[in-house]
Amino acid sequence: MSTLRMGLLILAVLLPIVAGAQTNPPSKVTSARTSSGPMIVEPGSEKWGDIPAAAMVGTPSVETGGTLRVAIIQGDPMTAGRTYTLRLSCSDGAKIAPHWHPTTENVTVIRGAAAVGMGSKWDDAALKDVPTGGFFWAAPHMRHFAECKGDTILQVHGVAPFVINFVSPDESQPAKKPE
Repeated sequence: MSTLRMGLLILAVLLPIVAGAQTNPPSKVTSARTSSGPMIVEPGSEKWGDIPAAAMVGTPSVETGGTLRVAIIQGDPMTAGRTYTLRLSCSDGAKIAPHWHPTTENVTVIRGAAAVGMGSKWDDAALKDVPTGGFFWAAPHMRHFAECKGDTILQVHGVAPFVINFVSPDESQPAKKPE
């Protein structure tokens, strides 16, 4: 392709984008649930609330010992098959008791730090530190637990439903499927 044709092709692609940006300046953050297009969520614009009871099954085996709050950033974490992004805010020392999820959980530490352990019972020795900017994930049905280090914000994303199934203290790992 000649240089002239390549230049015209690039101009044809970029011109509508630039023209649209000039006639439609970016607006302030709008609701993640009502927008049909791409969204920008600015830090501090989250709407925090309590974790809905419908998202928690069972009784935690350890006391939380702190505050846990949630903000839905994108999507619908309760409708199966839908993607979602949420943020979990927790105070220093808050514990998330051993639990599992029906789908993969992907977590990025946005602020503060966390410590994550695998297993059905709380075990301080099993906790591994995840610093600010760190990432961890848990496969479906993987038993795990966590503790917040400092005032922490965790960003969680995946495919719904986002359900926290607490593990009772006497429950062991799930039975393996027969081969």
